[in-house]
Amino acid sequence: MVNVNLTKEREQVVFGKDSVIIQKYIAGIPGGRSLDVTDITDEVLYAGHPIITDGNGGYKPLKVVTSEGVKSYDSLPDGYSYAGILYRSILTKKPSAAIMISGVVNDAAVEIPYGAHKAAIKSALPTIMFVKDEVADSTAAAASTEESASASESASN
Repeated sequence: MVNVNLTKEREQVVFGKDSVIIQKYIAGIPGGRSLDVTDITDEVLYAGHPIITDGNGGYKPLKVVTSEGVKSYDSLPDGYSYAGILYRSILTKKPSAAIMISGVVNDAAVEIPYGAHKAAIKSALPTIMFVKDEVADSTAAAASTEESASASESASN
């Protein structure tokens, strides 16, 4: 007799910032999409990640590159356009994504800053509004100030 384990493995993904990043969801691609994550090395894609499409039914997250320990988004590949913003964090081994096409994103709280992509995303997806949460902004500024002070103090000692 063959036995099948029907118990789901427990996995933990930290979704704590999802509701801070996506402040208002108005509309998304109906039914979501399965993402091609072959270029992604991280185990988790966090809410707010730009999703791109080839226009032929293929969807994938915008590739992330790391330079000197800092993550940023790679350039938009030829033949691709912005499809939306990842609504909720997901594991890359289960890449079923809810893709927001209209709503409010707090870009002060995203895992990876949009950089030069922000203007292009705004142009391609005009019903997505980007806002800065003052609390997230001040927290980041305070952390940066503390790191600078620590570095200065260490250098002077």
